[in-house]
Amino acid sequence: MPAEQRGSVFKTRNGYGIRWVENGKRPQHTGFATKTEARRWFAANVTPRLGRGRPSGEISYDAFCEIFLARHGATIAASTKDTLAGRLAHSRDRFGSWTLSELEEAAADVAAWRGEFPDGQRYRVTSAMRQALAAAVRWKYLVRNPAAEAGKNPQPRAEEILPFTPGEVDAIVLELDTLDAARVIVAAETGLRPEEWIALERRDLDRTGPALAVQRKYAKGVLRPYGKSHRARRRVPLSATAFSALDQLPPRLDSTLMFPAPQGGHLEIRNWRSRFWYPALEAAGIARRGPYHLRHTFATEALAAGVSTFELSRMMGTSLAMIDRHYGHLARDSEDSIRARLDARSQRSGVYLASDRDT
Repeated sequence: MPAEQRGSVFKTRNGYGIRWVENGKRPQHTGFATKTEARRWFAANVTPRLGRGRPSGEISYDAFCEIFLARHGATIAASTKDTLAGRLAHSRDRFGSWTLSELEEAAADVAAWRGEFPDGQRYRVTSAMRQALAAAVRWKYLVRNPAAEAGKNPQPRAEEILPFTPGEVDAIVLELDTLDAARVIVAAETGLRPEEWIALERRDLDRTGPALAVQRKYAKGVLRPYGKSHRARRRVPLSATAFSALDQLPPRLDSTLMFPAPQGGHLEIRNWRSRFWYPALEAAGIARRGPYHLRHTFATEALAAGVSTFELSRMMGTSLAMIDRHYGHLARDSEDSIRARLDARSQRSGVYLASDRDT
């Protein structure tokens, strides 16, 4: 690569500077203490703009993370970008001043660093670093991903879920008014996430099914539609209990929402939790946990009723792997249901037990 394209370092009275060719001119930048500092600045600030040649591995990890968050962040939700940035902060604190070239040879250092974290945090911060450096490989800054070479990054065991029993759901509902009771019933009978049932509109109810069309979510003050190919966009069949609760909701002319806030508009889940949900749990004498556990309640009851994990993943708008990870062990609770169906099929097919055979 010509020196003009990768930058030409020169000595100044007080340190170093770097010059390059761009748009027929020869701009320069000075004030660097060392040649390496000048090259790192050029790799982080000029090379991506020029878009010429192979990106330089002399860019610092910290500078590359900024590039990664800008490029990848433009394709994801703002909240997801913020979460990713927070998780990358840990690796940037340790390796931010290292160049990518230095980091590429430091798999052992990355392995030692990640060993400092507890299991759950280790998985999250390592995943973020692996994701950023995988992009560095794709974009030709690196040949190898040192975070991947540091070793496997096993996902920790899922935390124990604490679903509500049907009796506990009934007790909670008794402490709430008609609207809030319907929120709880629908969540427990459909497995919708709080951000999904908050975004429901009356037009999403298909009374002929009956079923709910889950098409959007509302979280942190932002309403977002699900894409047509997104697995979260789905139809969820309604039980008679859920349909009855929705059928009893009083109509409101000031809102198209199924579960509007008292003043209209979308409900803020944090306010609802503190003002209505937690007081209802306390009044019912039930251990404090969030409304998201109603989703766990639905999954638990569905599996016990013999719903397959594949069907459950479709209904809950998540992957089969995620269902198996969080709820797969609960499938054992439905063994009696599975056994009964197998026995019924055997009887219809004329299969007989070994004990009935002629000896």
